[in-house]
Amino acid sequence: MYFPPYIDATGVHLPTYQDRLDALLSSYRTIFGPEANLEISSPDYQLLSVFARALDDLSQLVVSDFASRNPAYASGMGLDLLLAFAGLTRAGATYSTVLLTLTGTPGAVLPSAPQVLDEAGNIWACQTAGITLDANGSATVEAVCATPGAVSAAAGSVCRLVSPVPGLASAVNGSAATPGQDAESDASCRRRLRLAAAAPEVSPLEALRSALLSIPKVASCLVYENSDDAADDRGIPGHSLCVVTSGGASKDIAENIFAKKAPGIGTFGSVAYTVQDGFGESHVIKFQRAQTRPLALSIELKPLAGFDEAVVERIKTAMMDYASGLQIGQSVVVPSLYGYCYACDQGSTPSFSVTLLSASSMGQSSWDVLEAAWNQRFMLQRNMIQVLIRE
Repeated sequence: MYFPPYIDATGVHLPTYQDRLDALLSSYRTIFGPEANLEISSPDYQLLSVFARALDDLSQLVVSDFASRNPAYASGMGLDLLLAFAGLTRAGATYSTVLLTLTGTPGAVLPSAPQVLDEAGNIWACQTAGITLDANGSATVEAVCATPGAVSAAAGSVCRLVSPVPGLASAVNGSAATPGQDAESDASCRRRLRLAAAAPEVSPLEALRSALLSIPKVASCLVYENSDDAADDRGIPGHSLCVVTSGGASKDIAENIFAKKAPGIGTFGSVAYTVQDGFGESHVIKFQRAQTRPLALSIELKPLAGFDEAVVERIKTAMMDYASGLQIGQSVVVPSLYGYCYACDQGSTPSFSVTLLSASSMGQSSWDVLEAAWNQRFMLQRNMIQVLIRE
């Protein structure tokens, strides 16, 4: 039944499309009489249904706007606006890099920066012109992918020159590319916003982690503490803490550790950065970078009535969203991924069945749980998600 839209203590309340359409039909009959032709196929009915649909579309916009004020439901630009209140910003995408071995005329100075295509059609560009080939006609330079995000390239796959460069005969990558990062997902932004809001009310150790997670491009962070006298099984010395981070600038990480850790507590890790206090005294802060552990997923679908192959890309996107939320030391629970797959089915009845779902990493495969070490974080690239359709 139609009612005027309103907002109360329980939220926003809007009539449905059918409620609006019924109200428009009733008003039409009141004006033109009960004998008016309002069969579904009549022009007047069709016009009223267009009006009802337009009003319903506006209602959905109101609901989305109302939800964007809650960090638990906000997305996109609405979530970005909430991040600003906590002094946070969404981490943008970074670019993949690769080392190219250039060969050509010995001693030649290349007049322009080479651009090289990989097998997938991505352009990898050297950043400077004037590269000089050595006496053997060779040089090793870094090239950056023109496409932002986690673009991968296997060894030997970046090998086709976009355009001729005088003095240059060939270019190829001898090792795999270092993948960049995709733009931060909504799920990651929500997590950082919750932590930033809770920081004043938690323990010093949790406050340190919250501060580190608020640093731009820090995708994940864990803080391990060893309060004993002897080193623990992770190798952390006694009365020390070890910060393990994924992403973020070393300067920002070290300064936050120095500002938040208790006096007299040591720091442990393979990265050392010198921080100066307000009196100009230097302090060496150590922390650990998380080890990236590549993840691959294999999914097989059995199509049912109404199956649409577009669901394959939706499943890949859902898997990427899941993986972006994985934290350092967090294992992949493979059975939980079935729910992500079926959530991509937009029909009222199932249009496919997941007949196989497995995860693999560094030679290990599992249909159950894929364990991560205390300082490892799983990373999934879109081209490592294989979705097969089996009739």
